[in-house]
Amino acid sequence: MAATDDSVEPLVDRPPDGGLAGLSAVGGLLFEAMPVPAFVCDADGACIGGNRAFAATYGAPAELERDGIDLDGMPGSVPAVREARLTRRDGAVRDVQIHFDTFHDPATGLHGLIGAVLDVTEQRQAERALAGARDETATVRRGLEEATLKLEEAYETGRLGYWEYGIHTGKLLWTPGAFAIYGQDPETFEPTFDNLLAILHPDDRLHYGNMLESVIGNPKRVYVEYRAIGADRRVRYVSSSCAPRYDEQGRLSHVFGVMLDTTDRAEAAAQLEAAKERLEEAHRTGHLGYWEYGIHSGALALNREALEIYGQNPETFDPTFDSLLEILHPEDRMRFGNMLEAVVGNSRRVYFEYRVLDPLGEVRYVSSSCAPRFDAEGRLTHVFGVMLDITERAQAAAALKAAKDEAERALAELRAAQDSLVQSEKMASLGQLVAGVAHEINGPVGVALTTASHLSSRTDDLNRGFKAGTITKSALAAYLEVACEACHLLVTNTERIAALVQTFKQVAADQTGDERRVFYLRDYIEDVLLSLHTQIGPSGHRVAMACPEALQMESYPGAFARVLTHLVRNALQHAFRPQQNGHIAITVQHLPDDWIELRHTDDGRGIAEADQPKVFDPFFTTARHEGGVGLGLHIAFNLTTRTLGGQLSVESRPGFGTTFVLRLPRRAP
Repeated sequence: MAATDDSVEPLVDRPPDGGLAGLSAVGGLLFEAMPVPAFVCDADGACIGGNRAFAATYGAPAELERDGIDLDGMPGSVPAVREARLTRRDGAVRDVQIHFDTFHDPATGLHGLIGAVLDVTEQRQAERALAGARDETATVRRGLEEATLKLEEAYETGRLGYWEYGIHTGKLLWTPGAFAIYGQDPETFEPTFDNLLAILHPDDRLHYGNMLESVIGNPKRVYVEYRAIGADRRVRYVSSSCAPRYDEQGRLSHVFGVMLDTTDRAEAAAQLEAAKERLEEAHRTGHLGYWEYGIHSGALALNREALEIYGQNPETFDPTFDSLLEILHPEDRMRFGNMLEAVVGNSRRVYFEYRVLDPLGEVRYVSSSCAPRFDAEGRLTHVFGVMLDITERAQAAAALKAAKDEAERALAELRAAQDSLVQSEKMASLGQLVAGVAHEINGPVGVALTTASHLSSRTDDLNRGFKAGTITKSALAAYLEVACEACHLLVTNTERIAALVQTFKQVAADQTGDERRVFYLRDYIEDVLLSLHTQIGPSGHRVAMACPEALQMESYPGAFARVLTHLVRNALQHAFRPQQNGHIAITVQHLPDDWIELRHTDDGRGIAEADQPKVFDPFFTTARHEGGVGLGLHIAFNLTTRTLGGQLSVESRPGFGTTFVLRLPRRAP
C-alpha cells in the first residue's frame, strides 16, 4: 500500500480533460463528490478507478485484489453486500462492507457496478466482544452444569449415602444412596431404628449401638465401620461418620452422617490376604527365597526358603549383612556390593547372579532380583528381592558349553577331513587326467617313433649306396618319396602331441587352481571330456555334446571343469544298470538374461523321489558298499553356488533317467 501523504491525488484513471475515464463530466464529478470511499467497475469486472475518499483511505483500487477481493467475481444480482477486510494506507487492517449497485451513464453509455466501502471495524469488534462474553457466560454455565453432574456422578460412583436419626422423634431418614449401600429396596424396606438393627450383622449390632451412645453422651463426630446384610443376603461392609446436630436452643436433636460402601475394599483386602498366603505358598512350592535389607537399620530378613537356597540352618545362621558376605563366593562379594550400591544410587530394579558356599563348602548358584522400597515421604528405606536356586541350571549350562566346545572341535576336524577329501579328489582327478592324456598321446608317439625308425633305416640304405657309388635315380626318387611322407607323419603327430600336452597343462592348471579368465565353452567342454576319455571309453557309454560354437564365459574354468567332471562321473558310476549301454547328453544354451544353462541328461535308472532332496548333501550316497563317499555332487553344488555364482538342481523320474540343470551367469560375480 502506498505511504500516507497529506496531499492525496485521486487514484483513478483520468482522460486528458480531467474527467473519470468512461464517465461523463457530470458523472465523474458526482462520483468524486461521494462522501464515502467508492470504486467503479465496468461490465467486464475491470476496475475503472476509485474516488478521492477511496484513494485517501485505501490507495489504488488495485489493492483490492491484494486484499483477496476478486473483482472478476462480482455479485450476480444487485444490490448486494459483501464482507471483506481492507488495508488502509496507514497499514491498519479494517473490516468493511462493500455495497454493490449498478450504474448507467446516459451521456457516455458506460454501465457497470459501483462499490461503496463502509468501515464496520468498531461494529464488528463490539459484536465479537459481545459474542465472546456470551461464549464465556455459556462456558461458565456449562462448567457449572458439568461440575454438578460430576459431583452427582462422584456420589453415585462412590456409593455415598446420607442418614439422619431424630433423638426425640425416633425417625430414621435415608437417602437413595443409603438404601443402595444397605442393599434394600426403598419400596419395601421401612427405615426405622429397629429395622436397621435387624439388618446389621449380629456381631456388629452392639458395636453400632455403642457408637450412637458415645455420640449422644459425648457429642462429637466419630467414625465407625460395620457390616450389614442386604436383601440378597450378601454381607456388605459400611464405613460411616456420625455427628451431632443441635436445635435453636442448643439441645441435641439429631445424629447424622455420611456412609460409604467399603465392600469392594474389604473384599480386596481379603483377596490381598489370600494372595499373600498364595504367594507364600508359591514361594514354598517353587523354592523361591525372599530377602529384605533395611538401609538405615541394617537388618536383613530372609524367609525359610532363602535359607534353604543358601544351605543354611535357620536355627544357627545369624541373618546379618556381614554373615551374608561371609558365605558369598570370594569372587562375587565385590559384585554383590556393587549391585546394592547401584540399586541404592539409581533406585531401580536389577537382576544378577552370584554364588554362595554352603556349610560343606559346595558352590551354589543363585539368581536374584533387587528392587528399592520407599516410605510415605518417598525416601528409600529398604532393598528387597526374590531369589532362585539355579545350581542345576548352571551345572547344565557348563556341561552344555563343554559339549558345544567338543562339538565345535569335532566339526573343525570334520571340515578338515572334508577339505582333505576334496583335495584328494582334486589329485585323483588330476591323476585320471594324466592317465587320459597319456592314453591319447600314446598313439601319435607310437606313429612318430615308427616313422622315425623307418626313415632312419631308409637313410642308412641310401648312405651305403652313396658310399658305394651305386645310387640310381629311381632309388633316390623312392627315398625322397618315403622321406616326404615320413616328415608329414612326424609333423602331424608331433603337432597332435603338442596340442594334447597343451590341453593337459591348461585343464590340469584349471582343476588345481581358481584363476578367473575368459574361455570358449564348447572347446573347454571338449577338453574336459577328453580328459575323461579313459573313464568314458571302457564303460561302453556314449557322451554327446551340443553347444554354440562361439559362446564365451568369463568365469572360473577350473571350478566349471570340476562340476562337469563330477556330473559325468556320477552318471558313469550310478546312472546305468549293469550291462546297459547308456547315453549322456550335454546341451548348452544361452539364456536371454545373459545366463547359460547346461543340461546334463542320462537315460539311466533315475533317482528315487525320497532321495532327490538329499543328493547334494555331504556324504550322501546310495553306493557306499561300492566305495562311494558321497561328496561328488556336494562338491559340485558348492562350486556352483559359491564360486561360479549359479544354481544346480536335479530333475528325475525313476526309470526315465536324470537331468542335472546347471544355470550359470556368463560373467561370474
